[in-house]
Amino acid sequence: MGEGHGKSKLPGDLTPEQESRLEGNALSTGEKIIYGSGNLPAALTIALIDTWILYFLSPSESRNGYVSLLAAGVINFLRYVCNAIGDPTVGWWSDRTRSRWGRRRPFIIFGTPFLILFLVLVWFPPTPGISWTNTIVIGFYLMAFGFVYPVVVNPYLSLLPEITPFIKERIKVSELMGYGEVIARIIAVGVAGQAIDYFNAHPVNLSKIPVDGYKVMAVVGAIITAVIYYIMTARIKETPHDAKKEVPFGIVQAVAEVFKNPPFIPYIVIIAAFILSSNMLIIVTPFFGKAVMGVSEGTAGLLLVILLLVAAAFFPLTGWAAGKFGKKDTFAVSMIWFGIFSSLFPLVKLIPGLNPKIFGFILYFLVAPPVASVLVLQRPMISDVIDHDEKLTGFRRESMYMGAEGLITKMAWAFSFLIAPFLMKIFGNTGARPWGILLNGPAAGLVLVAATFYYWKKYPFQR
Repeated sequence: MGEGHGKSKLPGDLTPEQESRLEGNALSTGEKIIYGSGNLPAALTIALIDTWILYFLSPSESRNGYVSLLAAGVINFLRYVCNAIGDPTVGWWSDRTRSRWGRRRPFIIFGTPFLILFLVLVWFPPTPGISWTNTIVIGFYLMAFGFVYPVVVNPYLSLLPEITPFIKERIKVSELMGYGEVIARIIAVGVAGQAIDYFNAHPVNLSKIPVDGYKVMAVVGAIITAVIYYIMTARIKETPHDAKKEVPFGIVQAVAEVFKNPPFIPYIVIIAAFILSSNMLIIVTPFFGKAVMGVSEGTAGLLLVILLLVAAAFFPLTGWAAGKFGKKDTFAVSMIWFGIFSSLFPLVKLIPGLNPKIFGFILYFLVAPPVASVLVLQRPMISDVIDHDEKLTGFRRESMYMGAEGLITKMAWAFSFLIAPFLMKIFGNTGARPWGILLNGPAAGLVLVAATFYYWKKYPFQR
């Protein structure tokens, strides 16, 4: 290929068919916003639990807790096992559903009440103090939430590749979904953290039930979830049923066909590694703030708020970089960046005289920009993988791909709830013994860097 003449073709660049789908609009601006807003409750419901449930349930220096630290880790592990089982099951079921409302919307409409019910119940332990009753009851609530979550969220995510075939429009919609997730997580960590601080200082009892910030945030989250999902399902319509939606595969073959799709393996490896790594840091953030930085839960929540705001500020740059250099290289560089800076947590104790409060805020600022790549590019990347599946099988199987993705990524979430508490149990999670908190950073970074090199070598699509 000659230099300086025309546009150079990158490895894995667009085929002529993909080139024809690069530009175009299938959605109005309002429809993009409405669909993108659906990612707010998808992120909010799970972020409320992931950020605070381990801290809420387990004992600490200032709280008695309701279950032991390891038990809290195990029941959250089981929550994600249920989620992992539910994802491909719902994906297969949704792909084969035929109704006057479509293949996806019935799951969202009828699943949402159960999702918000269990979102609220997990913050109501039946007995004060640590007990087996709490472990069993809260464990049941968490596992029920884990199974119901993909009933709603899997079909929601499956709509994106269907409602627009255009590559740049998918990136724009995904960017709006990213803003929805940022807002959700700011509510989950920042607003919720302030609510927790307020009710810690101003305790309230309602009919002999202590009303704390955890319960308030869950009820508010439930209301937000119901309102947004019912507006979204009322406005976003699925495309008409056709032969490509008549998926004939049984569930075993449906899963097997996903893993036969060559780009799926490197895609899922890097996404699962990021989820494992990032959630380890999310889990330890309240502990890091309280035990290492010496700040309140609400101030610790601001660490994640800073991370999210900085990530959102990088959304436009991420979109530009993906257009200029390709989604693959943009994503790989971002993951290496995240892996390197997340490994720096132990420096707070290794460098004499380092102010832990200042260092904490700087560190969360530095790990933030790569998060933009996940929020903006993950959905367009899986859409590319789904489009390739149609070439291989002849069918549109969006929900099965979301299910297979969920099967792997939810197991990554699950193991983060074993690894982070295990490190804290062995090496400590207090101001006197903080190494269990701090070692989560380099452990997360090592996993992500290793996965990134595999992804960069094997993922075939550049653009």
